[in-house]
Amino acid sequence: MGQIIQVRALAMGDVAIFDTDRSITGQEGHNFARPVQSEGIPASLANRLFERDPEIDHVHVLSNTVSARRSGGWNEADLAGAAEVVGNLFVFYRLESPAERDERLRQANYNATLESIRRHNEDLWIAWIRPDQPVPQFQPGQYTTLGLGYWEPRSDDATESLDEEQTQKMARRSYSVASSIIDTETGELLPAHLPAVEFYIVRVRPGVGDLPVLTPRLFTKNAGDRIFMSQKFTGRYTLDGVEPDDTVIFLSTGTGEAPQNTMTAELLRSGHEGQIVNVVCVRYRRDLGYLEQQQLVQARFDNYRYVALTTREPENLNNKVYIQDYIESGQLESLLGQPLHPSGTHVFLCGNPSMIGLPKWAEETPVFPATRGVCEILFERGFTIDRRKTRGNVHYEEYWKDPD
Repeated sequence: MGQIIQVRALAMGDVAIFDTDRSITGQEGHNFARPVQSEGIPASLANRLFERDPEIDHVHVLSNTVSARRSGGWNEADLAGAAEVVGNLFVFYRLESPAERDERLRQANYNATLESIRRHNEDLWIAWIRPDQPVPQFQPGQYTTLGLGYWEPRSDDATESLDEEQTQKMARRSYSVASSIIDTETGELLPAHLPAVEFYIVRVRPGVGDLPVLTPRLFTKNAGDRIFMSQKFTGRYTLDGVEPDDTVIFLSTGTGEAPQNTMTAELLRSGHEGQIVNVVCVRYRRDLGYLEQQQLVQARFDNYRYVALTTREPENLNNKVYIQDYIESGQLESLLGQPLHPSGTHVFLCGNPSMIGLPKWAEETPVFPATRGVCEILFERGFTIDRRKTRGNVHYEEYWKDPD
């Protein structure tokens, strides 16, 4: 605490004069050279100046004037540094304001900028994040980590129990890289790697279970704000093993569509010859953030089909069709124009674990969950599910591991 002294500084050759708005000594002057042998306020000031700048070799303090000699003369930075020492003579410590603390933590932790945001609805964003360093090479379908500090405000009124140490840490979550696939203005496919990385993000609101920590903070941000984005992209949910004439089926729920679209874009860019089907299931039509782009892609490429299933629109009353139903009813095979067969077919599953229905294994025997999922349906038809390092033709990415 203590007040800051107002200082006017003037350098003349090797000597700088610092005029202050209060007296530091009486009318008797004090001269100091290294090392300082005496005590008191003038001696303390001289010692601080000597510690601040090894080139200062003499200090004189008289009333409200301090003069210091510096071998080699003074530049602006040296003069400002010495003036700061004089100005803070009576400051024992200064409390950091909350705004100053937040900005300090942002500068220390954030390495990317929210370049732009397409707010599809109040809870669904497509965001582009540009890292400070060039985007590392990654495979379509892989993910990276986004983060914001716990010190950032929330977009809801949920109460968090955070201690001082926790408020200075980061809330992080993994997100698959997304893709809009096509430029809606030119109709051209987007390049594989752009300076900014696209993400498909839904705001999780407080409810049953653990309190979401990242998206309530993210949804307070605007284009130009800073954020953390990991430089590491990883994941085995990729197009490895897919041949140019294979049938590729993407099945997802909600924002699980993100990696599917990135892999779709890669297949189309590479001239994939086999059929590509992309089925996504959401509650309402408003939850389809990529519908316009998908319709353009479907119109341009004869081997691509996009199917959007909704479960809570009025027309769905007593007639809900989930992805499992879409397969078992034969609608998927009708769209393909052929039986659903494991030979030459890859199925990619991303989203709700209940839709995926990933089994546990009793040695080589799968034990499927009580709710019948796609894995069980496909296993019964001879498909092989990815397991450990063994690559099958059913690939999965569980999107609901943790709340965000």
